Amino acid sequence: MYKIVFYQDKNGRREVEEYLKRISSSKQLNDKRVARKLRYQLELLELLGPQIEYPQARFLRGLKYPIWELRPLPERLFFIAWQKDNFVLLSHYTKDQNKTDIKQLNHAIRLADDWFERFGR
Repeated sequence: MYKIVFYQDKNGRREVEEYLKRISSSKQLNDKRVARKLRYQLELLELLGPQIEYPQARFLRGLKYPIWELRPLPERLFFIAWQKDNFVLLSHYTKDQNKTDIKQLNHAIRLADDWFERFGR
């Protein structure tokens, strides 16, 4: 079984964890739907690790680091493999176009840079 870790910045902020808590406690029907999908996909990630497949997750090729995205429509959640059996949830965004948002992807790469600098690969 794999372990999921939330990215934490130098000030202790965990963007993805805060987001998950917010939508899980929301009264909005769409938020509840997205929270359910995310919980399901995170459970799959814990069970299957890198064997998780499309459409739940997608490996993004040609980047500085091996980055995946979880894909609970319309949300995207970027994550990286870390050490042996860990995945670090880096960031999320709401998708509004067909292609992966480059600004959001670059943000995830910067977070991965920071994580590896502080905790090693």
